Amino acid sequence: MIIKCCIPECDAPFDYREGRLVRFSRNPAKGKLVENHTLIRHFWLCGKCAGLYVFEYESETIVRIKLRHQELPEEKLPHFVSAA
Repeated sequence: MIIKCCIPECDAPFDYREGRLVRFSRNPAKGKLVENHTLIRHFWLCGKCAGLYVFEYESETIVRIKLRHQELPEEKLPHFVSAA
């Protein structure tokens, strides 16, 4: 499996020395896993994209990528990440 930047338009391959790697945890859906377990998911933005975007934990199942600065052009709308 090849890991790359979470921005769909970016093809930068994962490099732990640059960018922003974040870890979000959530509780599994009821009946899916043993109680008291937490699911961990990792998301990465390359160095270039990390300067433009930030991660936002929106709910127990959604991690949102939004613009870091409001003054950026409107064509760079937020993206939703469903898997990484």
